[in-house]
Amino acid sequence: MTFHPSIPATGLLLLALGCGREPERLTLERLSASTRAPAPSSVLRLASDGGVARLYRVPSLEPSSWKAEDKLPAVERVIGADAEHGLVFTLDAKRNLVTLDLETRRVRTYLEHVRAATMGPDGALYAIDTGSTVTQMVRRAPVRFRSKLQGSPQQVYATMTGALVARVGEQAPVLEVLGSDRAPVSTTLPSDRMTPSFYGDLVAVATDTAVILYSTQGKNAPKSIRLSGRPKAVLFSPSGHRLYVAQDDDALIVLDRFSGERLAAIELPGRAKSLRGDRFGQWLLVQPATGDSAWVIDVGRGRLSGAVAARWSGDLPAVASPNALLVRRGTDVAALDLASETFREAGRVDGGAADEWLPIAWRPARDAESDATADTTALVDPDSGKGGASVYLQVSSSQNPTWARELADKLRAAGLPATVLGPARSDEAHRVVLGPYATREQAEETGRKIGMPSFVVSGTNGPNR
Repeated sequence: MTFHPSIPATGLLLLALGCGREPERLTLERLSASTRAPAPSSVLRLASDGGVARLYRVPSLEPSSWKAEDKLPAVERVIGADAEHGLVFTLDAKRNLVTLDLETRRVRTYLEHVRAATMGPDGALYAIDTGSTVTQMVRRAPVRFRSKLQGSPQQVYATMTGALVARVGEQAPVLEVLGSDRAPVSTTLPSDRMTPSFYGDLVAVATDTAVILYSTQGKNAPKSIRLSGRPKAVLFSPSGHRLYVAQDDDALIVLDRFSGERLAAIELPGRAKSLRGDRFGQWLLVQPATGDSAWVIDVGRGRLSGAVAARWSGDLPAVASPNALLVRRGTDVAALDLASETFREAGRVDGGAADEWLPIAWRPARDAESDATADTTALVDPDSGKGGASVYLQVSSSQNPTWARELADKLRAAGLPATVLGPARSDEAHRVVLGPYATREQAEETGRKIGMPSFVVSGTNGPNR
């Protein structure tokens, strides 16, 4: 991910936050959910029986300005998206790997006879054909692995270092790791309840008495974290620093991945079956062992926020920023506002339940400009025509909207109330601001703590545009 070159201190700030050294008073618990969300995303709808893909804005689920030029074939499974390059990968009913280019709005078939596929943390795609050959898509060019996958893939993942990680075998589960120039390495697992870290460097396996961590790089011996509550499901946080373990005793345990220390325990309404996180680690969804519902965990506050009716499938329920929970409601798909106490419905798409849905960190320029204008307007009191008493802290100014959005995403993921303000004229910059703060002193204190260049702008007239 590329950041604006004029703000080198940003990396130090985010590194400190990612390692758990949060600046004083800038913790998630002190921020409302509405200010903790990353920048808005979009959600893509792909017709299960084929047709034109449709894009919707979050959280309203209003149709986007984006329109596809080509039709997709019948979709069997959505593989994922490379948001940086605007690519969405799907597997059609004939086992072809089909790509939708969001920028050109065109559809293209890349590979045939695909048995399984997955996306890597860097946006690279990995496909296994019916002959067990592994192909990696690097900048849209196929690279074949020298060695074939040795077993029948049940689950497939990828690492940041370009390796494929697979659970193979229908009886005894086996972890298999191979790279383009790396021979397969197999490890028998004690359970099939496994999950990889986001970067793929570790795989966590839940057993009846412990969670066992396996290194996919083969550098370290497996590490066992013993637990007394009979683990049923396990999930890494996006950073990989924490582990969430759902136990048989109706508790969700939070563990330090490095020390194995128990950091917290969240009481659940009952037994859990599986866990599902969001891209930024703000929310955790728990699937109960019985019933069609989802328990929503506010990760920052370390508590159960509530429960919603939800039918679980490969795509939904899912969280799309900012703070929108997508669920199927009868024949429709609804977006629920997680920032509200009652999880009010923020949008609905009639007849959308039969299709596949994919939240993506990508928005067409027209949608982004519209949202930026709304953000700027929101700094001024619409009733009085005057701005409120709040002040803001500007931390970046860039002519590149992508850089600005990426920085705001990172700051919000770290628990800071960041917003991107679009330019009023073409010669002006996209600015990233923190706030609002009630007083100038509060904003200045924040500026001293975050460790990056910043200055205070007043909300009375809106930040200088």
